[in-house]
Amino acid sequence: MSRRFLTPTVVLAWAGCLATVGADPKPMTSAVRTDGTLLVNGKPVLPYGFYISTGHTGDMRLKCVEQVAKIGGTVVHIQGPWHEDTRFLDRAAELGLWVVAGHTETEEKLPRVKKYKDHPAIIAWTLYDDANTLSTVEHLTKMNKRVKEIVPHRLTYIPLGAQSKTVPLPASGFFTCSDLIGWEMYPVARPGNVAGLRATETQMAAVAELAAAAKRPYWVLPQSFAWPGGRLPTPAEYRNICYVGLVNGAKGVMPWSIYHNVESELRAKKKAEGKPAWEEWYLPDSKDLWAECGAVATELKVLAPLLLDGTRTKLTTNGDVTAAVWTVEKEALVVVANLSETAAQSVSLTLPKDAGSALKPEFKDRPSGLKLGDGRLTGEVGKAEVHVYRLTAR
Repeated sequence: MSRRFLTPTVVLAWAGCLATVGADPKPMTSAVRTDGTLLVNGKPVLPYGFYISTGHTGDMRLKCVEQVAKIGGTVVHIQGPWHEDTRFLDRAAELGLWVVAGHTETEEKLPRVKKYKDHPAIIAWTLYDDANTLSTVEHLTKMNKRVKEIVPHRLTYIPLGAQSKTVPLPASGFFTCSDLIGWEMYPVARPGNVAGLRATETQMAAVAELAAAAKRPYWVLPQSFAWPGGRLPTPAEYRNICYVGLVNGAKGVMPWSIYHNVESELRAKKKAEGKPAWEEWYLPDSKDLWAECGAVATELKVLAPLLLDGTRTKLTTNGDVTAAVWTVEKEALVVVANLSETAAQSVSLTLPKDAGSALKPEFKDRPSGLKLGDGRLTGEVGKAEVHVYRLTAR
């Protein structure tokens, strides 16, 4: 069964009005519900959006914000530096897009928190990027305290992940350093690593246990980029990672990244040394993957009521298939994901008695074919496929 968080609701409010055309004059409020769900103006929200990574210009920030809003996203994470051109903040507010503000990782950046602490687009401040690799629990705890002293009406956030072999994983001590946790899940075509989709379930299950023990919600950060020397995730792999996070209790989905650019001299230096080097990318240029990003946004808006308010029950442990069911009164949602990129998998899943007896694929243009009988969901799930079904009482 899903775990219910016992943390107090953290309410964020601003007393002013946004001085831009079309702004809502009412005060904005944001909160974390006791089960980890993000609330905006008192309504539950399933955050879905993208990091805007390093090397961006003011114009690129605006472009990325508009593209994320266009495909139905609700949040962006802005990596720095961004304080010299903040047009994107007002544009995000106009479009109803929430901002997690990055690069407050040093005490020298605290003046930025003070300056923008009441901006209506900013719902959270990042304490440190790749926190379990580049920082310490002691430093993050101190930074969390200092940021909260400046802006107690905003959340704090840190991304964690398997970015360094020197850090014990899955980084248990870091889960109490901020209000929100993001878990970086980048398993596809990483040079020297053959993890693949199976690693997503292993890590997500461990992260879910640690987040529950720390009474913190976590968001999954799926891979939407190519490692140097690697390749982009396929649309099917990307979708799979998103849903595996949700199956394991993630309360938001925020891929890395829609845009990324490493300074050209650094790229040249690495290439001269014979090392793989990051290249500039803009995700919408990868049309198939970007289309899938938009399709997932559309799906999550449809599924949000059940994902946010349903009681989640995990149906699997280990194996090459992961699945969960969310139940709300006489309705239920079932998600089944095949973790194998190379082979179909047979499934036989026992559903909760109150899950319903009438099964229907949720999306007509997506893989399906499982059958319901005697309280069991059976059939075959193709390689890397995700099946989504709605159950209702007859």
